[in-house]
This record gives sequence, C-alpha cells and structure tokens, in this order.
Amino acid sequence: MTLALLGTSAQAEGPGWSPNSTVKKIVVTYDGGVNVLFSPQPTACVSNSGYGTGFASVYPTHPGINRIKAVLMTAYLNGNTVAVYYDNNTCRIHEVILGGW
Repeated sequence: MTLALLGTSAQAEGPGWSPNSTVKKIVVTYDGGVNVLFSPQPTACVSNSGYGTGFASVYPTHPGINRIKAVLMTAYLNGNTVAVYYDNNTCRIHEVILGGW
C-alpha cells in the first residue's frame, strides 16, 4: 500500500488544468523554450533543458510560445494568478489563463 501511495505522489500534473498559481521564476532556455516555476509547485515534471521536477515547460516548437511567454511575464511582473493547461503528464504547458479560474 505504501509503495502505491509513493508512486501516486510522484505523478506529475496533467493532462488537464493546474490550480490557480503564481509565477515565481521564468527561464528562457538555450533552444528558445520557456521553463516556469509556479507556486504551488507541480511535482515530477520533465522540464525542458533539465531544470528539475518543479519547472513546467513551454517547448520552443509550440506555435503560441511568444504569446504564452508574454502572459507569464505579465503575471510575474504584476503578481497575477494564472492557470495553465498541461497537455501531457510531464507538465508541458499548452494554454494559459491570466487571472486563473
């Protein structure tokens, strides 16, 4: 039973919507991707460029990366809440709502 609980707690968020969160850090990676540290922090993410399990990512191939980056920067600078849609279980960001739910 304990092993099953440990396996569940290590599961990353997604696919689906995150809880309302604040942006704590934004990293632009060498390949043009974006990693984001939220509070509350997701777990077990597979971040672009190896930034760790707490960073969600927008990959450089995402067609809306510049617009998502702009929304995340706005949220960071103004202390706004956001909600993000993870399109898989590795915390890959697909959509973002400024102001959260």
